[in-house]
Amino acid sequence: MNSTMILPLGVALCAISASGALAQNRASLTELPEGSRVAYAPVIAGADCAALAHEAFDGITHLATSEETGEAGPFCRIQGIIHPEIQFEIALPQAWNRRLYMFGNGGYAGEDLNDPARLALRDAALARGFMTVQQNTGHDARTYSLGDFADGSLSRLVDYAHRAVHETVVAAKTIAQDYYDQSPAYSYWDGCSTGGRQGLMAAQRYPGDFDGIVAGAPVLDFTGTQLWGIYNAQQLDRAPISSAQLPVLARAVMAACDATDGLEDGLISDPRQCEFNPANDLLRCEGGAGDDCFTEDQIGAIQAIADGVQVDGETVFPGVPWGVEGMAQDQSGWNLWIVSDDGPSRQLAYGDTFLRNMALLPTRGTDLDWREFDIAGRYGEIGMIRDILDATDPDLSAFKQRGGKMITYFGWADPALNPMMGVNYYEDVRETMGIEETEDFYRLFMVPGMFHCRAGYGPDTFDALTPLIEWVENGQAPDQILASQMQDGTATRTRPLCPYPQVAVHDGSGDPDAAASFTCEAPTEG
Repeated sequence: MNSTMILPLGVALCAISASGALAQNRASLTELPEGSRVAYAPVIAGADCAALAHEAFDGITHLATSEETGEAGPFCRIQGIIHPEIQFEIALPQAWNRRLYMFGNGGYAGEDLNDPARLALRDAALARGFMTVQQNTGHDARTYSLGDFADGSLSRLVDYAHRAVHETVVAAKTIAQDYYDQSPAYSYWDGCSTGGRQGLMAAQRYPGDFDGIVAGAPVLDFTGTQLWGIYNAQQLDRAPISSAQLPVLARAVMAACDATDGLEDGLISDPRQCEFNPANDLLRCEGGAGDDCFTEDQIGAIQAIADGVQVDGETVFPGVPWGVEGMAQDQSGWNLWIVSDDGPSRQLAYGDTFLRNMALLPTRGTDLDWREFDIAGRYGEIGMIRDILDATDPDLSAFKQRGGKMITYFGWADPALNPMMGVNYYEDVRETMGIEETEDFYRLFMVPGMFHCRAGYGPDTFDALTPLIEWVENGQAPDQILASQMQDGTATRTRPLCPYPQVAVHDGSGDPDAAASFTCEAPTEG
């Protein structure tokens, strides 16, 4: 981030909004075995699609059309609005496997439901016999910039927070009953980022909505995340760092931390074991700032970002873990998200719109300046929004009692959302509900080297949904998930993802790029 930070935040909002069109890992259902297309004999639609257009559903305005795609085959497409502004789509295959599949949103949502990436995900699920469901959280991003939809509208904010997903899945189950004369036998949620938060929110507030939930990289402490973005931007506003310096930082961190897990493979298995010290391990510039060195102020900023947000001597939100700055395809994880040479970073853009539209509810903060905002001094004023938007309740007993199962995952190198959110929340659930009780229904998988939801410098392609289905329907809890690092359609490295707190341990002699050379084991002490 450099002096161009003084540019208006609106300069980058369109590109940032587009980047969240579909926050998914995009490998869901790819491991579903042949012959697992249906849970039962296929249910054939008992009603005519056109007839659904004339059905009356409470609070819903809709239309129904018969459509067909090459991959999905014929299906009935229901499009409509759940009052006041929730746009939704429900796609009903002609031969149904009695499973409902609903996928989530990204960023501040409001997506176009006809976005090609969203339709591709819908069609992939339809082709496997799932009825598929999506919604836009109750506002249209083409009308608003990021969080501006919430300015003066608590109803849109509540819809975004949790109501839109709940109302849409309830409507989908009602429509399925009308169309097939049967309700879904199993309902699944699949989302990452905001979609991950939506999944956790469903488990916490509406435990009967889904039988299985994949919640990837959940922005569960939404409030803390946005304040963290402001905090990081404030550090770099005082001591700007250029994107050209990031490879130097990445190499220094990797040199210090790669071998801490016993294997030099370009991955940091757990950044909490990394003892990188910017003051000792970074080359200081003797004159002005340079691309291959860092000034004292820059080193101080890097350390402050690693330390996290402090209030009265307490860390209220964790710092950026080491390894996030790592390089993939010549791009650092910090690039654009934390450091931007041209306009605001993504963290800042998301944080600033939160500050102005949500943070101080019921007071409006439209005139707040992120540079001058005193996070520590005003931290106590930020409360109402937490109750609306955050998904931090560790008591998941109602979800568990209904037989629900959940898988969450987080990239250890995620630059958008702090992976320690996922770890800390899982630890809170284990403390609240007990370790064995938690593992009976909820497992967390940490992914070394993965950026936000996918990409990065480690194995990032994996199917978390198929293991979830096996767990829900057959009682087979996942003891690992296979992840691949892909290049031009070929896996160049595979690695098992282990249920936290286990880690993948190399056998000492096998191919370090082959999953078969690793076992999931409890971490060693110290």
